[in-house]
Amino acid sequence: MSYSAIPKTYAAALAEASSSPEESEQELDSIVNIFRVESQFRNFFDTPSVKREDKEAVLLKTFQGKISETTLNFLLVLLRRGRFSFLSEIHDALKEELDRKAGRIRAKVRSYPALDEGTLSKLRNELKERFKSEFILESSEDPSLIGGFVVRFQDLSIDGSMKNQLKKVRQTLLESKLPVGVVYEN
Repeated sequence: MSYSAIPKTYAAALAEASSSPEESEQELDSIVNIFRVESQFRNFFDTPSVKREDKEAVLLKTFQGKISETTLNFLLVLLRRGRFSFLSEIHDALKEELDRKAGRIRAKVRSYPALDEGTLSKLRNELKERFKSEFILESSEDPSLIGGFVVRFQDLSIDGSMKNQLKKVRQTLLESKLPVGVVYEN
């Protein structure tokens, strides 16, 4: 997934400023999850009528001593520069940047039925061998596939679903021409 310049710029700045970018990424992960789960907390920061100073006070009271100073200062910078709404995208861009530097690729796997851990492990090993990178697989179940799986990462898609197979068969049948003079009877 590719992000706009703002999240990428702030993610790069945090990675550079942090003595442990992985720790900052984990802290941002926790913070983003809090904003996802706690709607009142999220609404407080999304409300334009709430003064910036009040938002800063809540950030300090909530996170001071619980996260690194670098991450806390980063949150305050985002707030002061009006970029706090990009927090989730910055977090994703930071994960992407750290994965790129470590030679890891995050892939989404949709399947039906759900793949067990053994099958996921085999798939991970096949992808690693083929693309010469470590893979982090995020698996989900999708009944619309009828059977099989679809793997998506970067700009690639590997579609081994029954839905896709049936679509190809249908297309082949529609494109094939019947010989002239052939009559079908019931």
